Amino acid sequence: MMGKQYNAELQAKVEAYMKETGVSQAKLAPMMNLSGAVLSQYRRSVYDKGDVEDVERKIREFFQIKEEQAENAKKTESFNAVRGYVETSISESIYKMIRYCQLEKGIVVIDGDAGIGKTKAATKFLRDNPATAIYISTTPSTSSVRSLLRMIARALKISENQRTEDLSISIRERLRSADNVLIIDEAQNLKFMALEEIRGWVDEDPITGKPGIGIALIGNDEVYNKMLGRQEAIFSQQFNRTKLHGRYRATNVTKEDVEKLFPSLVEKGMTPELTYLYNVGHSKWGVRGMVNVFTAAANNQDVSLEGLQKVTGPLGIYL
Repeated sequence: MMGKQYNAELQAKVEAYMKETGVSQAKLAPMMNLSGAVLSQYRRSVYDKGDVEDVERKIREFFQIKEEQAENAKKTESFNAVRGYVETSISESIYKMIRYCQLEKGIVVIDGDAGIGKTKAATKFLRDNPATAIYISTTPSTSSVRSLLRMIARALKISENQRTEDLSISIRERLRSADNVLIIDEAQNLKFMALEEIRGWVDEDPITGKPGIGIALIGNDEVYNKMLGRQEAIFSQQFNRTKLHGRYRATNVTKEDVEKLFPSLVEKGMTPELTYLYNVGHSKWGVRGMVNVFTAAANNQDVSLEGLQKVTGPLGIYL
């Protein structure tokens, strides 16, 4: 019986990718929508009981996406598009608020429009302070006390398989061991009891005297309404522990922010294009919107005013 046919060129491509990127087989397999065992057998040409064609289809699809992403990156790089974190007036202010929270303890509430740099600032803070910053992002499905504690435990590499009260104590003790700051993004999803569970973590331990921690709650208007806006009796305990509050809107985006994000347009004196992007960023679409517009136009190799306007509608952005 004839053995399975393997694409040697594709196998070599897998090996080269792993060597060049340093990614392990364990990490690469799920990226290709494969199990580690299947990828291992395929690499060694011993996946005789499986569907080799299906495996190779998934691998080709993986490389096709990577190649197209690289091509798009080259296009945007040709226009000197700024990638990664950019210190805008908004992100810098949020970064400083998180640092204040870490130094002074207590709860800091940061609310603002979508796409203006809240998460960028928070993740930048995490990268700069990996030993003392703990970052999680909640969703409606992780809004309960138990789910929140499990997410924090995972970030701290603490066993999640404890009773809820024991898990809370373990987390609190770990956080209080240093000047840690807990950053909770999309905090508007948290239920009242979840907020009740963590509010006391900012207080000094009355027995040991260990100081509390800082908790930065980042989200939309609902975070403000829960913590500060209504100030109903049930929220009074959280309100009393809130030391600082920052509200950020797309209208806070400045022309200087736009210039930092798109230096190539500044260098070329493309004032109409900068003004157009400023108008996008100053609208409800925020910083994310204007970056998306510029990136789409750069992919089309046309960042002129006409090129920017051409991609705005298809992106669902209307001024």
